[in-house]
Amino acid sequence: MKRTSRLRLGRIGIVAVLAVMLGTLAPAFTTGDPAAAAAPDGYMVYPASGNIQSKVGDGCLGNYRAHDGIDISRNGGTPILAAYDGVVRTRTSNGGYGNYTDIEHAGGYVTRYAHMASTAWYPPGTRVLRGQQIGVVGNTGNSAAYHLHFEVWLNGRVYSQINNGFTCLSNVTRGATIPLFFPGLGTGSGTVASADYTGDGNADVLVVAGNGDLRLRTGNGQGSFAAATTALGLWGGSRRHVTHADFNGDTKADLIAARSDGTLEFYAGNGAGGFAAGTAIGNGWYGLLHIVSGADFTGDGRQDVIGVAPNGAMSLYEGNGSGGFTGRVTTLGVGWEGFHFIVGGDFDNDGKGDLIAASDTGTLYFYRGANYGFQTARVVGEGWIEFTALTGGVDYNGDRRADLLGRTPAGEVYLYSGLGDGTFGTKTLVGSDWGGHLTIE
Repeated sequence: MKRTSRLRLGRIGIVAVLAVMLGTLAPAFTTGDPAAAAAPDGYMVYPASGNIQSKVGDGCLGNYRAHDGIDISRNGGTPILAAYDGVVRTRTSNGGYGNYTDIEHAGGYVTRYAHMASTAWYPPGTRVLRGQQIGVVGNTGNSAAYHLHFEVWLNGRVYSQINNGFTCLSNVTRGATIPLFFPGLGTGSGTVASADYTGDGNADVLVVAGNGDLRLRTGNGQGSFAAATTALGLWGGSRRHVTHADFNGDTKADLIAARSDGTLEFYAGNGAGGFAAGTAIGNGWYGLLHIVSGADFTGDGRQDVIGVAPNGAMSLYEGNGSGGFTGRVTTLGVGWEGFHFIVGGDFDNDGKGDLIAASDTGTLYFYRGANYGFQTARVVGEGWIEFTALTGGVDYNGDRRADLLGRTPAGEVYLYSGLGDGTFGTKTLVGSDWGGHLTIE
């Protein structure tokens, strides 16, 4: 994802050509506009419009029914909204639920939306807001008619109290407030994908110390980080291109690194600040200029890896969701040897992996993802030539937007808060003791 030595100057003119080329490669796509839900904190909104035909354990006709959710019937083809702010945990299908998605919320809550007309809009790791459209009402799976099956879970168990927010055979309107307070729900967006190594919901930072130790600096979710603690033993100069990811889809942050013999290694995170033993997942990676991970660049809900060869050619390696690759490799373009840093992440909260790239002249570009490609580059900053390290693509300050961390030659690290549209706010000093780190990720 980053390099410690600067690339040669003189090739920046290719950026404009590359931007045009990538724009032509990118397919068009649309996203839902977040609804303006006026519910106070701790209250969900109705995810769909329709008539309440069944509740938890209640068939709504004076009969018991072995049923874990609320059935909101009719209105096929109409929008399904996220009931509350959260992070998409699952996007899949089976014979019972049909197409469904799960969203994880603060306080241990999870909501499920089933029988969708087609695959849910957003892949795992995407942050969504209360009232934001996530799919369309359908009739898939074990379903006799068009309806939304809506479940709420708390700490791994069906939350039957949801029944108190619904009245059998009444009509509800999507986006309106469910008249039920959820204790502990409050504000927040659930877990932080890709860089939460400790399981506390806050993004952390990996560093390689001067002696080669891989160390962890835990984040507090407010833009600050603790002192470094050792995560793995001495690596010396044997590895580079250390990147964060959730490469096996278990919502625990993992680590990818290139070994000096060219082997690409995958280290599965255990969610408690440690890692399983590394496994080889590829060869010929050590000499690449950049390795970028931590995002879904194909739209299949699995995180992928991007590599940039010494000649500037960029390739997309499709992840299989279980810590390896599918074998499919897609060439995305050429001319990327003119960049000092490339950072992956969802910088505009649309569920698609984007790139932030800093050129050798210090210009910062935003490349909006479009599944197997990127739209035309947009300049979002100047003066980024001073940094000796740049990382991010995750939320460090708790506002549910992807941020950047940049280190100066003096060892100062600044947080650039993402604004959710590929741009960044005013920098904030994080610390001044980062100069001894060989790598920051």
